[in-house]
Amino acid sequence: MESRVMYEQRMLEEIKGLSTRELGHLLKLVHFVKEEFLPSKIAAQKITLTEFAGCLTDLSDDQRNTFDEAISRRSLFADREPLV
Repeated sequence: MESRVMYEQRMLEEIKGLSTRELGHLLKLVHFVKEEFLPSKIAAQKITLTEFAGCLTDLSDDQRNTFDEAISRRSLFADREPLV
């Protein structure tokens, strides 16, 4: 079994001699493969909306009032332009 260092060395050997343009394309390809084909921590942590189904029915009256107040405060800013 090869170690991480050996894989990194082999990759460096493969890209030696490539032009800057080719390196740019290779970097885009590596990024694409990481995003599309390799499982990520973020994707593993994604929570679907259905996991929260019914959670508001379990709130006490005080918790429900706090939740409603937070929603009404948040809605005050709905018309604001986003910062860029």
